[in-house]
Amino acid sequence: MKKLKKANNMNKAFYIIFGTLPLLITLYMYPSIPDKIPTHYWIDGTIDKWGSKNELLIAPIIILLFVCLQPKLFKLYFNYESEDKITKWTNHYFLLILNVLVYSTLYISINFNTCLSHFNFYNFFACSICFMFTFFGNYIPYSSRSSSISIRVKYTLENSIIWSRVHRFCGFLWYSGSIVFFPMLLFSSQYYLLFLSIIMISIFLLCPFVYAYYLHKKFLKGELDKKTQQKNMQHSH
Repeated sequence: MKKLKKANNMNKAFYIIFGTLPLLITLYMYPSIPDKIPTHYWIDGTIDKWGSKNELLIAPIIILLFVCLQPKLFKLYFNYESEDKITKWTNHYFLLILNVLVYSTLYISINFNTCLSHFNFYNFFACSICFMFTFFGNYIPYSSRSSSISIRVKYTLENSIIWSRVHRFCGFLWYSGSIVFFPMLLFSSQYYLLFLSIIMISIFLLCPFVYAYYLHKKFLKGELDKKTQQKNMQHSH
C-alpha cells in the first residue's frame, strides 16, 4: 500500500513539474524573445513562415491543460497491469517530448539568425519516433487478443498462431530496426533525414501487415497448422 501511494505521488509530481515548467520558462524568457519569430522552416533550415511571439504560449498552455484534464478525460481501464504500465510510460514520454519541443522552439526563436544553419530540430523529432518504436517493440510480442496495444486485423484475429507470430515479428522488427535507424537519423541532415524517416516508418508499419497476409495464405493452404504440429511433435520427443 505504501509503495502504491509513493508511486502515485511520484507520478503526480512528474505531471506537475513537467506540466508547469514549459509555461513558466516561456513566461520567463518572453521579454527576451523578438516580436517576430520563425514559425516554420524547412529541413534545410530555410525559414518560410513568420509569426508573433505570442504563438509561443499556445503549446505550454496546451501542455498545462493536458496535465490538468488527463486524469478526468484520458483515464483508461485495461485488463492487464502491463497495459497500465505502457499507458503510464507512454504519457510520460509524450509529456517529455512536448517539453523538449517547447524548449527547442524557444531556443530557435531567440537564436534563429545563427542556429538554423547547424541546429536541426528534425533530427530530435525523428529520433523520438524511433525511440517510441523501440519502447513498444518490447511490449507488443506479449499482447493478448484483448490488449489495446496490438495489431488487430482480420488476418491476426483469425488464428492464434498468426497472432503470436506477427506480434513476435513486430517486436523484433521495431526493436532491432530502431537500433539500426537511430544513429542514421541522429547524424543525417537535410533531405536525407526526411528520406530515412519515411523509409523507417514505412518498414515498421507495412512489414507486419505483409507478414500477416503471408501467414494467412499459408493458413488457407493448411501449411501453417502442419508446420506447428511438426514442431509440437519434435518438442514432445
